[in-house]
Parts: sequence; structure tokens; C-alpha cells
Amino acid sequence: METVVINGTPRTELGKKATRALRKAGNVPCNLYGGKETLNFYAPVAEFRKLIYTPDFRLAEINLNGKAYKAIVKDSQFAPVNDSLLHLDFQELVDTVKVKVYVPLRLTGTPKGIILGGKLEQSFRKLHVLALPKDLPTEIVIDVTDMGLGDVKRIREIEIAGVTFLHAPANPYVKVQVPRKAAEIAAATPAATATPAAATPAAGAPAAAKKDDKKK
Repeated sequence: METVVINGTPRTELGKKATRALRKAGNVPCNLYGGKETLNFYAPVAEFRKLIYTPDFRLAEINLNGKAYKAIVKDSQFAPVNDSLLHLDFQELVDTVKVKVYVPLRLTGTPKGIILGGKLEQSFRKLHVLALPKDLPTEIVIDVTDMGLGDVKRIREIEIAGVTFLHAPANPYVKVQVPRKAAEIAAATPAATATPAAATPAAGAPAAAKKDDKKK
């Protein structure tokens, strides 16, 4: 798993005034929690580009006070006007503590249903998982080659050792939609109507007498 190194500086002053000064100087204030104590630090915004501005799941190695901390990003704040990075919260990785993260979901292969005119619909780009640090996957790769028209793959079908998926098991994460034209034709085709049993006389049985037959 790729790790991004962050060289942080401890924050000696907290509060709004100190925070504004850090941001004005091109730094991002951060918190690191989850270990023995919560640490406050900052680093230049450029340090975070490979960690934040990417669709990939990456770990952070935060160098602070002469020590290195393995961590994951838990929360980020951006300015509403220019989308600049304002603040980051990190969770320290502890070998015995499970963490919740979002991992990219990547589909491979061309479904059989696509060749027949279907459309592939992916419901999730990332999956929410719970795992120990040693079991965290970089990405989840699913082969969809075998999917035909109308086929659906659900969360409960994904099995990765040590990983728990934090979605409803029945949730579909990918499906092959039937072409609209084919669906309309199927809906417009009337179902075969069964002939009532009483409408057809049994073989060899005499025909029923007409109601208007006159008595002799």
C-alpha cells in the first residue's frame, strides 16, 4: 500500500487567530488522534496533495517530534469558495484496533450483457469497510466478465479475509441493465391465455343438448 510522508511541526498555539496565521502562511492545521494522546500539528499544503487529491486509498506517515506515526485521513475541511484545504483530522493506526475506511471499488472485464446491448451501472465507487490495519486492502477488484443481461452483484457476495463490509448485504453494487427497447418489447408482449377447462368437452363425450330443443 502506498504511503505518503508528511513532515509536521507541532502547534504551540491554538485558537482562531493562530489558525488563521497558519493558513495565511500556506500551512494546514491538523489533529492526530487514536493513540495515547491527541497531537496538534501543521504542515505545508503541498505535503498533502498526493494524499488528498487522489481517488486512491493511501496511508500517511506523519513525522512529528522525531517520531513516525502511521495514520489514515478521517476528516477533511475545504473552503466553500475556492475549495482550498483548511483542516485535516488523522487517526493513528494501532495494530490491534480496527478502523473504518472507504476503499476504491474497481471493476474489470467486459460483461457479456454489454455485448448484447446492456448498460453497466456501478452503484458504489468506494466501499466502506472495517478491518485491522494489516488487513486493509488498497482497492477491491471485481471481475464482471460473467455478467449477462439483468445480472446483479450484491455486497454479500464479496468475501475478503479480515474485512467486514459496512453496507446492507443485499445492496447491489453493480448491475447490467436490460436495453430499454428490449424491456419495452417484453412488457408489450401479452402473456399466453390458458383455455378454461370447462370450455373444451372431454374427448368422446356427447355434445350438450341445446336449451331450445323441444320436448317430444
